[in-house]
Amino acid sequence: MRFSFITLYVKNMEKSLAFYQGLLGLKVQHQMAMGDSEFVFLGEDGQPTIELIASPSHQNNTYTGFSVGIAVNSLPKATALLQANGHKLLRGPISPTPQTSFSFFEGPDGEEIELIEQR
Repeated sequence: MRFSFITLYVKNMEKSLAFYQGLLGLKVQHQMAMGDSEFVFLGEDGQPTIELIASPSHQNNTYTGFSVGIAVNSLPKATALLQANGHKLLRGPISPTPQTSFSFFEGPDGEEIELIEQR
């Protein structure tokens, strides 16, 4: 088995794409609509993806209890970018080892985003 994707039900696809694609730089792999739902898969070829689903039937969901891990080249630069764009730092930076640092942010729908720098 290998990790393939994580699904996030989002309230506003444009806002979520501005975050995941615009700020974090994830590439849109595939986009489609089915009925009143919109689906967007983001990530790199051959790697696990994030599936965003915007659907009127999921607008009242709460989005807690998990985090989405995003690898970054520079945790200080990524942290500054997210904070400058109004995203709340929940905790961190934390360095459990000299080679790894991470910080947790609140995403556009209340999901937890973990930025990870591995040196």
